[in-house]
Amino acid sequence: MSVVSKNEYWENEARSAQGQNQGPVYAFVEELTLAGEPILRFAGDSLPSQKIYVRLKSYIPAQGDMVMLIGDVIQGGWTPNAS
Repeated sequence: MSVVSKNEYWENEARSAQGQNQGPVYAFVEELTLAGEPILRFAGDSLPSQKIYVRLKSYIPAQGDMVMLIGDVIQGGWTPNAS
């Protein structure tokens, strides 16, 4: 698993502090931890996030899913069409 650079981490923190992450954010499930928690890669990022995000209990993540986050909480996900 790749590690995010210090620059990527601080740029994301700066966006959060400025309120730029208020609306829905979309990401892909890159892989799952041994506990089944999703590791996400956000649009525009080359490496997956190192943060484990909480999710609604009704959503069971799968590798390759696209997910929507609001306020750093995974609201749900879906498998993109393979067309």
